Amino acid sequence: MRDYSWLYRSQRDSEDYTCLLCPHQCRISPGQTGICQVRMASSRGIHPIRNNPVTAMAVDPIEKKPFYHYFPGSKILSIGFSGCNLKCPFCQNWHIAQSVQHNYQEIQPEDIPGICKENNSRGCAFTYSEPLVHYEYLMEAADALHREGLEALLVTNGFINPDPGIKLAENMDAVKVDLKGFTADWYRKTLKGSLKPVKDFIKICSETTHLEVVTLVIPGKNDTVQEIRESSSFLASVNPSIPYHLTAYYPHYHYSIPQTRESTVIQLAAAARENLKHVYTGNLGLENPTFCENCGKILVDRTSGNITFPGLTEGKCTHCGTVIYGSF
Repeated sequence: MRDYSWLYRSQRDSEDYTCLLCPHQCRISPGQTGICQVRMASSRGIHPIRNNPVTAMAVDPIEKKPFYHYFPGSKILSIGFSGCNLKCPFCQNWHIAQSVQHNYQEIQPEDIPGICKENNSRGCAFTYSEPLVHYEYLMEAADALHREGLEALLVTNGFINPDPGIKLAENMDAVKVDLKGFTADWYRKTLKGSLKPVKDFIKICSETTHLEVVTLVIPGKNDTVQEIRESSSFLASVNPSIPYHLTAYYPHYHYSIPQTRESTVIQLAAAARENLKHVYTGNLGLENPTFCENCGKILVDRTSGNITFPGLTEGKCTHCGTVIYGSF
């Protein structure tokens, strides 16, 4: 077991502690939890309210996360938790992300490799709600997976402080970050967070692990061509080969805004391609092949959900030899 005492700081003037995991830096009194609802203070510091926080488990296609450049066509064990450190009013998994009242599964970190092997999964993706608020569980599970030659994947909002973010990214084999928009006001007023820490975590992940980024396109909120140009320009400044997924929103939780039009997502994807080499559309049922960034040949074909590799060999384009970002 790693030492996690550096994730909090005691207050000199009281028995309170400050949580140092995410930018909220909640000051928490003993017996209380922070904004995420799952990190609690006691006389011994700040710790998760449960050692077994798993609320959901399934075996998914890896493309569902979505990862398109990380062993496409494979299956991945997916595990979800309770709690979140943002308050997105359109959350697709609000029933577990915004509550801690659940039937929990008795799954410890050391149990996960065995479950992966039983399901012929190459590893485990921590997903569905917001995994990073269960930081200790993620780190211990990743250690257990790596000891067995398996992989740890993270699907996250990326709202984390730099020090824990670096350690977390270094312990993950692949990370998908939700870039929920590209304006500070949107993050502050609607999501109850901030944009800069997410951008910083994207930079961290780009230097340490496989990275893909997703923006859920919500009509009237983050769907202008200008905003997508700005977000894709930022990603290109980090690495122009980062796969960028623009996915269609559907009404959920507190939002009744009509679903995103297919034409809007296609238009925004075209704008993103001005800056990035690999841009995909999601939640629309489109085929989304992977093209060679040099010669334009189809490398990975995703027709009707069947994954084939007509132009890819050992991570290179068979036509021109260009090395493609990712693991194949």
